[in-house]
Amino acid sequence: MAELHQVFGKVVDDKIRAFPDKAKIIKTAKERGRLLAVRGSMDYVENVLPHCYAAEKLLIDPNSPPENLTDFDVVFIGCPGELNLQEWQSPLLTILNEGGVLLTTDWCLGNVVQKLFPETICKKGTAHGEFPLRVRQPDHLLLQGIANCEGTPWVVETSSHRIHVLDPKQVQVLLDAPSMGGDSAVLVAFEVGRGLVVHAISHFHLQGSEESGEYVSAYILTNVIDEAMRRRYPEPHSPRVHVIEPNKKLRIRIIKSS
Repeated sequence: MAELHQVFGKVVDDKIRAFPDKAKIIKTAKERGRLLAVRGSMDYVENVLPHCYAAEKLLIDPNSPPENLTDFDVVFIGCPGELNLQEWQSPLLTILNEGGVLLTTDWCLGNVVQKLFPETICKKGTAHGEFPLRVRQPDHLLLQGIANCEGTPWVVETSSHRIHVLDPKQVQVLLDAPSMGGDSAVLVAFEVGRGLVVHAISHFHLQGSEESGEYVSAYILTNVIDEAMRRRYPEPHSPRVHVIEPNKKLRIRIIKSS
């Protein structure tokens, strides 16, 4: 098992090598990205937080939301997600409406996601074991750049909440594990406003049972940050210039990008 800083370093190198434009997004994250991680008693987000790139990274307890909660680009809530939703609901929706990303794991499904977004996904039974992944949405930006993900083992903690998709038109299943049986989704995502809600069964810190699992987990986490940067800080489009020469008279028409 490799050290996490080495795994995340390899992910960044591989991203920039495969997608040179990613360097701009990573630079934006390092200069202005704000990542909030909510500590869970079962999902130890503090193990992976130091290796995620962002200008500001804050780790808090679930009962201590910061006053400037809506300023964060990514909110990562660790299992079990026992939040006071009366206090958290409005700022979380504001973050999503402004293009941020909410990332949750395992028991957050019942405690957070299905309460805030009751028509999307819900808990339906439990699972436990280690299951090979199947890629369902290879073109989704959250999976961009992850090579040879098919068959990588995903460690599912005891009594993990199975993800049942209520609205398949809205919810995309990005990864699943057919050998898990029943509701076998591993990673799902759906749009809220300009933002994105991402939920995974089990815990990211557990995906270190072997190097391939660490790599896939780190790649997903950093792609979440990239996606928040892309949505929150879109690059301005330059006008396209078309040169037209009807009747030998030169005219320049500037067409603004949509």
